[in-house]
Amino acid sequence: MKKCAYTRPLNDQELRSHLEHGDTITFSAALKDWQEIERQVERLGFGSDYTVSRGSRPQLAGLQRHTRVTPLRERA
Repeated sequence: MKKCAYTRPLNDQELRSHLEHGDTITFSAALKDWQEIERQVERLGFGSDYTVSRGSRPQLAGLQRHTRVTPLRERA
C-alpha cells in the first residue's frame, strides 16, 4: 500500500494495478470530472472496496481541489 498523486487520468491497467495493491490515489485539480474516476473504479470491479471523494486544501492562491480514491478497509 502506498499513496500516489497524479495530474492526469489513469488508463484501466494503471488504475487496476493501484487498486489491486490497496493504494490511495490522489488526482490534482487538473482532473475536474471526479464522477468519471468513480465510474472507472466501479467498472473495474472495485466499487465495494474503494470510495471516491472530492476535497480541497487551502493554498496561498485559494483552494486547491483534488479527487481521492481511498480503500474502505485494509487488505490482508
